[in-house]
Amino acid sequence: MRNLLTAVLAIVSLGLFSCQKEVTDVFAGSGNSGGSSDGLLTKITAKTGSDSTEMLFSYNSSKKLVSLVTNMVSSGTTTTVSERAERNAQGIIQRVIYKSDSYQQLGLDSAVAVIKYVGGRYTTEVTEFDVGGIIFSDSIALSYDGAGKVIKEEEYFVLLGSADPVGKTEYTYSGNNLATIKTYSWDGSAFNLEITDTYDKYDNKVNPMYFGNEAFVFGSPFFYSTNNPVKSSQSDGTTTLDFTTSYNYNSSNKPVTAQSVTQPGGEVQTGNYYYQ
Repeated sequence: MRNLLTAVLAIVSLGLFSCQKEVTDVFAGSGNSGGSSDGLLTKITAKTGSDSTEMLFSYNSSKKLVSLVTNMVSSGTTTTVSERAERNAQGIIQRVIYKSDSYQQLGLDSAVAVIKYVGGRYTTEVTEFDVGGIIFSDSIALSYDGAGKVIKEEEYFVLLGSADPVGKTEYTYSGNNLATIKTYSWDGSAFNLEITDTYDKYDNKVNPMYFGNEAFVFGSPFFYSTNNPVKSSQSDGTTTLDFTTSYNYNSSNKPVTAQSVTQPGGEVQTGNYYYQ
């Protein structure tokens, strides 16, 4: 739903956790009782060696997510991405304002994505850019199954009224949790499978980052699942990485700490969650 966020997630995955799936593992289940254990998630910190990532969550009076800020430090370089959602009186997201270091490099203070909501579902997100008088947009279309779950995202680059495919992502589910994420690129004539993320096993505890289908509006599908992944893998068709994650929980069955181990290699990542 935003080329920028996709790029930033790639930075996170390559720089901090070696792959996107690992980001999912730690972010979807680490925690710290830095506040009321029954409260809302306000912060996640994750660390691998000298690299670190911090995610900050803010909510409105109805306890709906309105702001997500991600601060990443990798090899001494800091990257910050912020997303701020504007909701109507019914709580439906209508716009998302993005700010990032990447935008500033293009001479832009921010970018605004307009969200379309039809029949109880988010259907499209269009982000328009004006760079040196050249206007183009990044457009995302969501497709749903009969149960109301997002099964596909299609991304387009729009210039001078012409929409060209960029890529697509396909999702499958096991109950209320994601089962697979398949990411495809477009080579001009066909879609090519690039990455397959597979979630083999979840715990039966509460994922404090559960935001339902709004996860896709925030560009974070791993915020969809109601439970926390404990075994998962990522494959690019040549190399497969396996992840095993363990948690400690508070009395509300929410994770308070997490440790994820990657094989091959045995790299260890740790995380903490904070609640208000």
